Amino acid sequence: MNKELIEALNILEKEKDISKESLFEAIENNLVVAYKNNFNKADNVTVTMDRETGDFHIYSQKEVVEEVMDPVTEISLEDARSIKGTYELGDIVNIEIQSKDFGRIATQSAKNGILQKIREEERKRAFTNSIMKSRMTLLQVLFRESMVRILA
Repeated sequence: MNKELIEALNILEKEKDISKESLFEAIENNLVVAYKNNFNKADNVTVTMDRETGDFHIYSQKEVVEEVMDPVTEISLEDARSIKGTYELGDIVNIEIQSKDFGRIATQSAKNGILQKIREEERKRAFTNSIMKSRMTLLQVLFRESMVRILA
C-alpha cells in the first residue's frame, strides 16, 4: 500500500500542483486525529512518516509510574521493563500503536481530513491563479491606456 501512497502523492503534486510535503503533514495530523477519536486522547501521541517509502509509525508516549491511573498516558514500571530493562520511574516510553487498532470511524475521519486538505490546496491554487490573471489583465489595460496617451 505504501508504494501506491507515494505514487498517489506524486500524481497529486504533479497534476494538481499540491506540495507533497503538505500532504504528508496532513496525513500525519489526521493520523493523530484518528488516534484521538479512537482513544479519546492525543496529547501523548507522535506520528513519524518516511517521505521516501510512505511507511508510518504512530507512538503513544507513556510515563513510567508505580501505579497506573490512566492506561492511555501511563505504563507500569514492570511493563516498561519488559520492553526495555533500563526504564526507571518518570521515564517516557514510546509504545507503537498499530493503525489496524483504529476503529472504522477514526479511519474515516482521517480520510476525510486528508481529502479536505486536498480541496483546500486546490482552492488556494485556483485563487492564486485568479489573482495572477486579474493582475495580468490590469497590466494590459494600463499598458494600452498609456500607449493611447503616448500616441495621441
